[in-house]
Amino acid sequence: MKLFDTHTHYTDRAYKGKAGELIKQMLSDNVAGFVAVGYCFDSIPKSIKLAERYNNVYASVGIHPHYAKENLPTDYAEQLRNYATDGGNTKIVAIGEAGLDYHYDDSEKFKSKQKEVFLAQLDLARELNLPIIIHSRDAANDTLEILRKEFLKNPDLKAVMHCYTGSVEMARVLIKLGVLISFTGVLTFKNAKKSHEVCREIPLNRIMLETDCPYMAPEPFRGKTCDSSMAWNTAEKIAEIKGVTLEEVVKSCNANAKWFFKIEF
Repeated sequence: MKLFDTHTHYTDRAYKGKAGELIKQMLSDNVAGFVAVGYCFDSIPKSIKLAERYNNVYASVGIHPHYAKENLPTDYAEQLRNYATDGGNTKIVAIGEAGLDYHYDDSEKFKSKQKEVFLAQLDLARELNLPIIIHSRDAANDTLEILRKEFLKNPDLKAVMHCYTGSVEMARVLIKLGVLISFTGVLTFKNAKKSHEVCREIPLNRIMLETDCPYMAPEPFRGKTCDSSMAWNTAEKIAEIKGVTLEEVVKSCNANAKWFFKIEF
């Protein structure tokens, strides 16, 4: 049995040029595949090339809220559209990661720009009939307000809240809207009681697995460079919390990923 990692960043410098070697090993071992997430105009073409290089590896194209600032090209939406269509490239399976991040000191200055860029990417997802990968940090109220309006316009939207660490209350609203929840290695941390509560409450058929590697390495690898093979530790934690078998968790999360991204692996 192998698992699928729905959110990775193997173009990150943390891999020191050894990502290719690592990917080959994982794909021959216990990882079925992964999504290489594009988050800025530097990472997007690298993520696409990565997807084209390996079987069962796919790419997304998006602008992370950290890059939604004043120096963003004025034609950013058109550039994203060009990447997303890319001559009918079937390896491009989602928009994102996109969303809102109010964590840092300068976030107040860029709130309106972040909202603009998030909305533009939601429009693109609707236009191209692609799912969207959402990043939300310290921005729950604005994220929910935007998503409520978006689902009224587009009830068929597929969206996932990546690296979810929010409240149970927010998770309930998201599930009711139709949004999937994705867990990283954070779920394995001893102080992640809120995430444990969310995991316990939401249905298994609304959960996906991810690493957000090279970040968020689970226990017992916390503090080390993360990779997709470590998603097994997160899957084990989900099984423990929900009182089901590891096989049930992996089969369900894989099925959810296949449905969400319209892929096979």
